[in-house]
This record gives sequence, structure tokens and C-alpha cells, in this order.
Amino acid sequence: MDPIFLYPAAAAQHVMEKRMEVISNNLANVSTTGFRKDFPIFASRTAILAKAHSLGGASDPTGGNSLLPVPYYPAVDEVVTDFSQGVSHVTNNPLDIAIAGKGFFQIQTAGGIRYTRNGSFRLSPDGLIVTQSGEPVLGEGGPISLPQGTTLIDEDGVVSVKGVEGGGPVTVGQLSLINIEDPFKLQKIGDNLFNIISANTIPFEGKLRQGVLEGSNVNPITEMVAMILAMRQYEAVQKAMHGADDIATKSANQVGQLRA
Repeated sequence: MDPIFLYPAAAAQHVMEKRMEVISNNLANVSTTGFRKDFPIFASRTAILAKAHSLGGASDPTGGNSLLPVPYYPAVDEVVTDFSQGVSHVTNNPLDIAIAGKGFFQIQTAGGIRYTRNGSFRLSPDGLIVTQSGEPVLGEGGPISLPQGTTLIDEDGVVSVKGVEGGGPVTVGQLSLINIEDPFKLQKIGDNLFNIISANTIPFEGKLRQGVLEGSNVNPITEMVAMILAMRQYEAVQKAMHGADDIATKSANQVGQLRA
């Protein structure tokens, strides 16, 4: 088979495989609280050492100019995250908190401070607000400890507790919330957490909703349609490769044969 066709076709199949991988991960997290879907960005690349000239061909190894076209092929340039808002669900759990608008919670992990949209929190045995996996949720002065009583969290992240013996609520902390100037500079590190690569943080501009969880922003119907399209594109390239292989076989075996 002619490499000018083979390499771009194989590259196209690799692109579709990567696209299927991203779609599958999105679908697997359709019910994950605060999950942000990914999508691949594609680019066109040229074969190594291929150089275009005025006639649109490629330079050959002798230094001359071939009239053959420069072999371009598709590639995955990067995989980026879609930070659009997810659908909210009312839970009435006082430690379920959804962010309406832009922003992130700050979580203290063993590897440092990380960021999340997942507001499904719980109370640790020590009385701290923590994630479901046990990492402390940071307040302005560090982890927030809750005494006995009813927890109240307002839209700005002020945490108050109304004592079991009556009386007004007492402020016990302020959730540490931030925005990221360029959220596309965030890197997923697993467990619904992000790490900042090279982005600047800016003041929080969103609002909090207590007793509510933000779901993922994955639309399963859209993802299924994209998966079917990727599968059909993969199959179409595969059929084209088989057809080109058949033509090459016939050319090698039949062209030039003497017939009686």
C-alpha cells in the first residue's frame, strides 16, 4: 500500500481511537458530582521532513522538488475540559454545596492544595468539613471545624452553626473559594480534583447553594451520538484502507502480465 495513503489513514484511526477514549470517560462520569467533560482538539500535521514548495509538492531526498502532494495527516493536538455549568439537584443535605457560576472549592491534599467543583462534603470524626475521600475542605484560615448544631452556609461561603440549645447562629468560618483566570490551564489529577499548571487565581464571583449538588455537564445523548459518529468514521477509514490494499495487490500481481 502506498505510504502516502497509509500513514494519514492510520493516523485518522488513531485520532478516532483517542476520541472514543475521551467519550467513554465522559459517559462513565455522567453521574459524577461536579464532573467536567473533556473534548479533543484536532490538528493537521505534515509527515516528518516533508517540505512544501511553490507547486504544493514535497522535497525529495536528492534535494529536488517532487510534484507529489505533501502528506498531511490528522492528530490530536490536546484534550481540553469544558467548564460549563452542570445541572443542579436538590438534596437538602446541609453539607452538600453547589457553586452557581464560576469558581472552585480549595481542598487540602497530601500533594498540596487542589481544586474541585464537587461540593459533596461530610463531617470527619474530628468535626472537620472534608471531602468524601477525607481531605479537608479549606476555609480562609484553614480547615473548618463544626461544633454540634445545625450548619448554615450562605451564598458567599460564610459557615455558621445554630446551637442545639437555641440562640442565633454563630459564625465558625468562611469557605475559601477562588476563580481561575484561565480554567483551561487546570490539569485533571483524578478524584474530581484539578491542579493549577500556570494559571492565575482571581477573586470568587459565583454564589453557593446549600443543600444542592451540581451534577456533571455531560449530556449522554450528545456523547452517544458522538461515539456512533466516531465509530462510523473509523470503519470508513478501515474500508478505504482495505480497498487501497486490494488495488495495490492487483497492481503488483496483474499489471504487466501477458495475456493470450
